[in-house]
Amino acid sequence: MKKVLFWSFSADDWPVCQKILNGFFADSEVEVTTGSFLTPRPKDFSNFDLAIVTFGQWYEFVKKQLPQGTPIIAMKYSIMRKEYERIAAVTKEECVSVVSDTVFFTECSISMLEGMGIRQDRMKPWYPSKGEGELCRMILLFEQAGLAETADHEYIHFYGQGVFSIESLVQIAGILGMWELLETDFFKRYRESVMPAAHQLLDTESGYVWQMRRPVNGLMYFTAHNRISYYGRNAAELLGVKPGELTDRNLFEVFPFLRSWDKRWEEYEEHVVKYHGRDLAFDIWTSSSHGVMMGYILISDYQREKEKELVLRTRLLRKHHQAKYTLDHIIGESAAIRECRKTALKFAGSRSNVLITGPSGTGKELFASAIHNASERRNGPFVAVNCGALMESLLESELFGYESGAFTGAQKGGKEGLFEAAHGGTLFLDEIGEMPLRLQVKLLRVLQEREVVRVGGKKAIPVDVRIIAATNRDLKQEVHEEKFRLDLYYRLNVLPLDVPGLNERREDILPLFEYFEREEGFAFDLDERARVCILEHDYVGNVRELRNCVEYLSCFGSSQIGYEDLPLYMRRGAGGRFPTVPAAAPAKQAEGRGQPVLLKENEEPEKTDSYDDEKGAERILNVSLECSQKELVFAAVKILCGKNGQTGRRGIHQYLVEQGYRVSEMQVRKELEILREEERILIGKGRFGVRIAE
Repeated sequence: MKKVLFWSFSADDWPVCQKILNGFFADSEVEVTTGSFLTPRPKDFSNFDLAIVTFGQWYEFVKKQLPQGTPIIAMKYSIMRKEYERIAAVTKEECVSVVSDTVFFTECSISMLEGMGIRQDRMKPWYPSKGEGELCRMILLFEQAGLAETADHEYIHFYGQGVFSIESLVQIAGILGMWELLETDFFKRYRESVMPAAHQLLDTESGYVWQMRRPVNGLMYFTAHNRISYYGRNAAELLGVKPGELTDRNLFEVFPFLRSWDKRWEEYEEHVVKYHGRDLAFDIWTSSSHGVMMGYILISDYQREKEKELVLRTRLLRKHHQAKYTLDHIIGESAAIRECRKTALKFAGSRSNVLITGPSGTGKELFASAIHNASERRNGPFVAVNCGALMESLLESELFGYESGAFTGAQKGGKEGLFEAAHGGTLFLDEIGEMPLRLQVKLLRVLQEREVVRVGGKKAIPVDVRIIAATNRDLKQEVHEEKFRLDLYYRLNVLPLDVPGLNERREDILPLFEYFEREEGFAFDLDERARVCILEHDYVGNVRELRNCVEYLSCFGSSQIGYEDLPLYMRRGAGGRFPTVPAAAPAKQAEGRGQPVLLKENEEPEKTDSYDDEKGAERILNVSLECSQKELVFAAVKILCGKNGQTGRRGIHQYLVEQGYRVSEMQVRKELEILREEERILIGKGRFGVRIAE
């Protein structure tokens, strides 16, 4: 008989979670004991095989009650798919209220929903200190928070922070050594009915997105010592094996090509191999609890995925063959933007290639479109492609086209590429810094020879195309790190145009704000505090972030805008990066102990901004202050590098999650890039990983 402790703040979390655990453990010899801070505690903590805590903050308390070495996991949350679909449909048109008992738990719920794809600017936090007049039509109740339900509102009840994520159930099965729990009808039904969580198996920047209901995908689990513990019917069909045939076999014996990745799982990304005559994509994710390493492999029919994505991308790209913007659409009269417009107009009169640089959200595509419309090519096509949005092989076939029979599923008669589609006009290569090196060589040849050869073809097709490229990367640094070709850089950087960030043209903030509000059909009246906050905010997201602010305000339907009406991240002054730590319960380091203690009212927190050593970094993580995600990520890097000399992106993300911080892997990647630009860390390929800059 296995014994599991389920610990929460109060008994309110028990009913929903117990229902899931009862279904998960049905017909298994597992006994679940519940405990909380507000109910009588179990008399004996000595015989549990596993403890589950509903929130990371309870981890240290429960750890003290249990014998040393008892595994503890912090529950990760998700919501049911049908509820997500209702919310997603409503937030396309209007805002929703997210309700909980405290500011912190409200923000945690918003962060979880945002990670699943719900727009942050469509979610309005509500807690007992706010007035009921601020509630939106749809209310998401994570806690009742003293609200009396009325017929004027639509309610979705969550009863706590949400339900168990799939990852949490897999961790539970792995730690208990009961992988058969993942073969039950309950788990299969639950897996299909719950939304994947962003920190779980969803990475919006990868070429493949986790969708467990997609029939072409197969799922395989492996445990410590790389033993295959379970795989489903889809995986068996893709691999051409019988169900159970590979169970308990060593992963590297079955898939020898994975052997080189042993002990290096954090660096692993999608790997395409030929297996039994089929091209299969292996996407590996790992999770670790108390030294128990578990893994998930998403196996896909690469060719079928490629064909489906090719059709989708082709349909989307057809809509982008005309330039929408002119120089009149570039709003602002600051010296910086006037000079930029003036330079763009001069470049429009040239036939040379243009390289537009600048931070994300500054409007680089707008400038590219405006240059095209002011040029002699204005009547020709304007074709735009994001070089970072497609897998390498798809990007190649999109840019250069392909001949009939070039690959399985290739369109009969072949297909023209974007170079051919842009003949006589302009080809806009956005995010050019993301282009793989192999395609950089092929692009360079097209620019030199002014002719293109389709994939699988031999005939050279002449093309007359002007290239406008854009990037938010430092291409000189990319060249230095051998990630971008020097010869291609100079081919593209004939006419350089650097678009200033919004922080460099602050006199344009209010004119842009007024322009966006007119587009939304509003005329806002800002009070002085709101005006000052908008003017002084650090716009990391640049013009795009300002536009999001206007869209956020427009959903309330009020023309009178005060400071309290502004998005929470602007009022916090977090530079556009949503804090991952609570503002309502700041903490400081207790003398002589490792646990944080709550500050008394009006008490100032200690200053803990030193990174001189590993202990200094640990203090940053232990103290619940309003620090930015960048500082949290740097603190994690400092700690992990102090232990291992270097670390990896996924290791940093996993460490922060284990410490109770709600941050996605995509956010970690962005903050690491900022830290690299600030020369505080070094990021290299393969085993080099992430290291502290000397």
